Amino acid sequence: MILKENFRQGFYDVIKRQSVVIIVAVDTDALCTTMILSHLLKCDDVPYTIIAVDGWESIEQSLLDLQDQKTSIIMINCGATRSLSRIQLPPAATIYIIDSHRPFHIENMFENDQVNVLIDEQELEELRLPQPNEVIKDESDDDTDDDEEDEEQESSYEGRMEKIQRKAIKREEARLWERRRQNLLWTYYESTWNGAPSCVRLLELAAELNRTSAEMMWFAAVGLNSAFIDRLISIEMYTSICIDRMRPFIHKFSPRNIVNQGKQDDQLHISFGKELPLALYSHWDLYSAMMIDEYFSIKTKNWTQRGDVNIRHLLASLGITLAETRQKFEALSTEQRNVVTDILEKEIDSSFATFFAHLGYCAKLSAADLARGISVRMEMPKTKKSMDRFMCGTQLLRSSISGAKSHRFNIQQTFETVCQRTLLVSWKTMAAAINQSEIIPNGPYYLFSCTRPIDEEMIESRHFLYNTTNFMLRSFASMKKGRTAKPLIAMFPLTAEKQGWLVVTGVMPLATVYEDSLLKTCIGRAFERVKKMAPKLRITNDTFDSDVIQLKSEDRTKFIDCLQAIFEGSN
Repeated sequence: MILKENFRQGFYDVIKRQSVVIIVAVDTDALCTTMILSHLLKCDDVPYTIIAVDGWESIEQSLLDLQDQKTSIIMINCGATRSLSRIQLPPAATIYIIDSHRPFHIENMFENDQVNVLIDEQELEELRLPQPNEVIKDESDDDTDDDEEDEEQESSYEGRMEKIQRKAIKREEARLWERRRQNLLWTYYESTWNGAPSCVRLLELAAELNRTSAEMMWFAAVGLNSAFIDRLISIEMYTSICIDRMRPFIHKFSPRNIVNQGKQDDQLHISFGKELPLALYSHWDLYSAMMIDEYFSIKTKNWTQRGDVNIRHLLASLGITLAETRQKFEALSTEQRNVVTDILEKEIDSSFATFFAHLGYCAKLSAADLARGISVRMEMPKTKKSMDRFMCGTQLLRSSISGAKSHRFNIQQTFETVCQRTLLVSWKTMAAAINQSEIIPNGPYYLFSCTRPIDEEMIESRHFLYNTTNFMLRSFASMKKGRTAKPLIAMFPLTAEKQGWLVVTGVMPLATVYEDSLLKTCIGRAFERVKKMAPKLRITNDTFDSDVIQLKSEDRTKFIDCLQAIFEGSN
């Protein structure tokens, strides 16, 4: 069932009447959404339980464990893209889905009254949702067989012929209806994408309940930035959400004299302003941040032998000394930082702006940097239990609004170890792929098959996979004209217990990405068709992202051939 308006009455006023179970995906947006929702539940003294899940098997097991409970089950960033009717749901429970993945499964929208999907009404047009009678057959109308007694009474030849004709007409109508249904479902499921982050929807619900705060706005800001840095939403959608949906909260919680206020008290203040799209540059040195940045890396071709020379020439042309870029950015004087920032803003010509947290005398903290830190902590390593990783992300998020020195040290340590290492590995993977000519044309797509093991903690991280493959395709396209019209399929070998398996993902053609503000992708759909075409292939997809699968190494060649046939057939 669809809940598209009045979420306060149709959703929140209902769930607060009994205990709540929150089944949450282990990603940053889901974490931030859970933080906002749990705050609302605490205000109304509603008991709740949080269960962190990594995939569909975890969901099925969690629902089995809840079979005897009469409760409201809220699924955050999980559960919408597959039919929950085919899973054993707790009979006395009501399911609510808050998920940014698109499109939703038809059966969750129309067929199961126990399942409620929350969606903003303005999204329905983009979703291209078919009418229920176009895709769901009403069994009461299926009256192809007449009563046996009537059949015996039809003794005349004309009567029997008329009955045969009626049956033939109904069979033909059923066949045509099924064909139309398949065409509609094909169009509906053709592409996948991500809508606005779930945390923004929950922040708006909190506003309806008059329970917003600077902390809750900060949670939503971090979740929104995580969707952008993970390349789930475009800069156009990110900017639109900031302007159209976050503006009321910016006005409320971002006073103009925030700089002075931040040094007078220990209250949290949020500001919104322009920011360099350089990952972690304020917690690093500029040279390193620029080296692994997509814009500067591609401009200087710093993976080539002349890369270092090109960077030095660029810095000289910008009027930035090497000494300034080699120092830790925070060690530069305020005047130097302002000058360097202005120069780089003009060079990059970026419209990126983000949110900053100001807390007492602590340095301001960027929501984009924090989102990156939480993502790597929650997704690495997958060998840790999902609930442990979720709690690790929770601690980082709480640390960002706490003035305790040990808490801030935890964030800084994450930036300087895991985050920087992840960025460097991503750049090195891209550089090796270009230098060793590992990206090859394979008919309608480019194929990258990694021959060396990559850090086992990172290889199953969505954050790492999406950023690395996008970086790789853009760098590859920059080397020669005419490389923007094909997608890239990337394969990475797994190690340790999963040795002998590959992680496979893909990136849409750059020409498509430039034109599509929703970043729709058909890669996941292509993977599903391969699985149907060759059911003997050992393919697993237990994640909530359809464009990330695992493939047995021995089936690699067959998989590549099937994928090529599918892409060629769709052109």
